[in-house]
Amino acid sequence: MNSVGLGCQFRHPRFRYLEAKSVHEACSLLSEHKDRTIKFIAGGTDLMVAMRRGKVTPKYVLNIKTIPNLDYIHHDDESLRIGALCTLDVIESSLLIKEKFPLIAYSAHQIGTQQIRNLGTIGGNCCNASPSADMAPSLIGFGAKVKIKGLAGDRIVNLSDFFEGPGETVLQADEMLTEIQVPNPVPHTRGVYQKLQGRTKIDLAVVGVAVVARFGRKADILEDPRIVLGAVASTPIMVQEAETIIGGKSLDDDLIRKAAKIASEEAKPISDVRASANYRKQMIEVMTYQAVKFLVTSAQGRPNHNA
Repeated sequence: MNSVGLGCQFRHPRFRYLEAKSVHEACSLLSEHKDRTIKFIAGGTDLMVAMRRGKVTPKYVLNIKTIPNLDYIHHDDESLRIGALCTLDVIESSLLIKEKFPLIAYSAHQIGTQQIRNLGTIGGNCCNASPSADMAPSLIGFGAKVKIKGLAGDRIVNLSDFFEGPGETVLQADEMLTEIQVPNPVPHTRGVYQKLQGRTKIDLAVVGVAVVARFGRKADILEDPRIVLGAVASTPIMVQEAETIIGGKSLDDDLIRKAAKIASEEAKPISDVRASANYRKQMIEVMTYQAVKFLVTSAQGRPNHNA
């Protein structure tokens, strides 16, 4: 472990810089600071901005980018496993992910600029727990889980249960996320992610909608659909009532519109500088309709760039 003092340059609060060489060392340092005065840094694309704005003022900043062998992409007969330190750029450009899980590669591409994706990690994107995070809806749609390591041992948590609120997760004071696990989808599974953003591509999502489903015996039938909304509640949410409406049925416009309406009603958006709650609700309905319709038309022989 290395330790140096850093001054208050570029409006950063004063903090002490630490490095961890192993997951165990990182968890041990977390345990020593259960008052949450320590923060991890890997890419730093979220933390440094928050520190400049005074939203967080940690006494210690612990660099975990120095931990080896946490930036992998592995795939086998059961699942895709991505190390927490794998950058968004690597995920976006991975030929394996583009072939097997193109929706995940597409979602990574939606995050910020190329410079941000070069630095930002998938673990950081999840642990930042922003309701508008672009990776979460698609990963939850695929039934992703996260592997968490702590001094008491390892545990696996559904990603849908990992988030507790803006900036809040189920991680305990001595735990860190080390891996994202995505089960292999059954054959004929497709997905789409639609993002409404501000004026530029680098803006955060105003609304995000991911739909993942398996096509049934006919091109207009979706089996086991999952509809996941981002940026419209304190955490990403699954809209199960809307999923039930479209699941296993021959879909027409009326049925899709009914499901989209219910998705809008299940959301609990807020008004902020990016959009009003009412506008978000309207756009949830529009985008959910578009996403489901896109999946159906793609199954009828039209190209699907997300699935």
